Amino acid sequence: MKAIVLREHGGLEQLRYETVADPVPAAKQVVVRVRASGLNHCDIDVRNGTFGVQHKLPHVMGVDAAGEVLAVGGDVTLWKVGDRVAPHFMVSCGHCANCRNGRENICENADILGVTVWGGYAEKLVVPESNLIALPDTVSFVDAAASMVPFATAWEALITTARLQAGETVLINAAGGGVGSHAVQIARLAGARVIASVGADDKADKVMALGADAVINYRSETLVDGVKRLTGGRGVDVAFDGVGGDILKQSLKALADGGRLASIGAHGGEVVDIDMIEFFRKHITLLGCGRSTREIAATVLGLMAAGRLKPVLQGTYPLERAAEAQALMESRNFFGRIILQPAA
Repeated sequence: MKAIVLREHGGLEQLRYETVADPVPAAKQVVVRVRASGLNHCDIDVRNGTFGVQHKLPHVMGVDAAGEVLAVGGDVTLWKVGDRVAPHFMVSCGHCANCRNGRENICENADILGVTVWGGYAEKLVVPESNLIALPDTVSFVDAAASMVPFATAWEALITTARLQAGETVLINAAGGGVGSHAVQIARLAGARVIASVGADDKADKVMALGADAVINYRSETLVDGVKRLTGGRGVDVAFDGVGGDILKQSLKALADGGRLASIGAHGGEVVDIDMIEFFRKHITLLGCGRSTREIAATVLGLMAAGRLKPVLQGTYPLERAAEAQALMESRNFFGRIILQPAA
């Protein structure tokens, strides 16, 4: 099969379009023919060798994918050849305490698709049968690869973890990015008032079209000033952040008393100093999250099939142009998800 193979860490030149051996399923594994695979910011960190999770080289990236079952192992009972599926990126063990309690997203023995095991930057991938989610017939492969993971990530952060309620005000940071643009829709679906932050004026109208009530350009106005202006000085009930660094610090200051901040990443700064006096006086809650369960992923796919959530797509690239696609992601000059498609 063809795949984008990483044999050394480094720049875009390390993304090599090569022929590698086809995966062979073990007894309880399934081979999926990949029809679409989404780019994620963690792909850049994996390529650079800075993700902080060990993996062996050569490696194939790609956290999320969608396609159909191509082959099954001898003991597989859940799937048959031709089924439309999407693998969940958390390859959980199924038997640790967290898995037994329905929290496979924090499995004690988990692999991560495209990080610790080969992922979706390929024509085929192999996963345990328990790791697959059925695709509704009305959800295309491209839409599933574009939106299952970001919608599920946003749902786990905003609904499951931060418990966003109708009538509350929420700040969605990096709302023009892959996860942020989908988080706006989840927050809107929950009945919240949505304040979105972006780094470029040309993204404001697009974010408003997704359901944001107001937009702050954090390059021309601080989040704190913008939130105070838009909330009459009160602050937001919930903040959603995947940036970290100074944006996280500003988001904490922008919270109302009793506010909650859901943090799903820290590409803009992993180490942050916090004013603990303000933290405990305002009864702030800081929540770490960002890994959905298969149940959540199935829920958002159902909402997509019903037309209640709409994928946000920047564009698609042939698999062999993965370097070009990653260059676009690194430029930050995009809105929504970037998708790779192997040749049919």
